[in-house]
Amino acid sequence: MPGREFEALLQEVSQRYVTLEKGVRAVIDRVVSPICSRCERVCCRPSYCRETLRNPWYHYLFETYGVVKLEWERRDRPPGLDPTGCVIRAGRYAYCYAYNCRAVLSSLGSAEAREAFQGISDILKDVGLNFLGKRHLTDLRDWKDVTSPRLLELDKKIEEGTGRFHELCSLLFMDEPGI
Repeated sequence: MPGREFEALLQEVSQRYVTLEKGVRAVIDRVVSPICSRCERVCCRPSYCRETLRNPWYHYLFETYGVVKLEWERRDRPPGLDPTGCVIRAGRYAYCYAYNCRAVLSSLGSAEAREAFQGISDILKDVGLNFLGKRHLTDLRDWKDVTSPRLLELDKKIEEGTGRFHELCSLLFMDEPGI
């Protein structure tokens, strides 16, 4: 059974991850919502949503910080997808954030904006790199692999990702005052 120090570290790191995730999500939603709401070819698949259940880290984030109940066994549509888009607000699969279709990227006015937006989209994927040695955080399948040293390393990557997020946001929204 994990000790208090581990639990405190887990809570601190998970809160920082979710804070970064919410920031990334807000920017992505702002850009993709007008495009995705009109799309007839939905990119999402039920298997992507289920990564939140299979992966102990994502599952923990969803259960601890998520605000919705999902019908995980729903097969006709992805369980996390509703008419407004993805409802998984904490613990969403990192590669879902990273994917941008042509329509989304072409909606951005310049190559610089596309590059900044893709960089923002990739942040959570980048944060999870090498969590399990050479394997990604998305590959996690056993909670016992979440150790204090790995959480400390993840925390450093979250800090770096947060700095990169702010830098990229300033590039993406440099035409908009007050952002």
